[in-house]
Amino acid sequence: MQFLVYFVGILFFFSHALKAESLNHFKTDYCTGYVEGTRQKPDLWKHCCVEHDLYFWAGGSKKDRSKSDERLKTCVSSTGQKMHAELIFLGVYFGGLSPFKIRGKQWGNGWKSRPSYEKLTELETFDIIHFLETSDLNLDEKLKLSFINQLKSRLD
Repeated sequence: MQFLVYFVGILFFFSHALKAESLNHFKTDYCTGYVEGTRQKPDLWKHCCVEHDLYFWAGGSKKDRSKSDERLKTCVSSTGQKMHAELIFLGVYFGGLSPFKIRGKQWGNGWKSRPSYEKLTELETFDIIHFLETSDLNLDEKLKLSFINQLKSRLD
């Protein structure tokens, strides 16, 4: 019986390790094809786009996708740039409907192989969190913690 417990534990460990290796490295190009701010403040909403790229990297359900697009719109709008917020939102909305996708910019692009628009499992969520906590991604710590907390709230 003890052998069986060890064997199952080892299988769980290796399946978890293999799953974590199925994550692509996180990359951002900020506001894909759009400006990150105004002439006076060129990085004004850049952080909003980085957060949105984190959500696109992680993936999840269609509801998660909609929430991430709304968060982007709200974030950009909170900088006082409501017109840019609307334009960016329309861009990501219609980009999501397009049959043509920019390679590496589709929903759930962090996974090497995973069905799109499925809710993240608990294990996948913890794999993402572990990756973010152990990788040197040069992300703002406050942004990273906020994203991790949002991911954890999806588990409820």
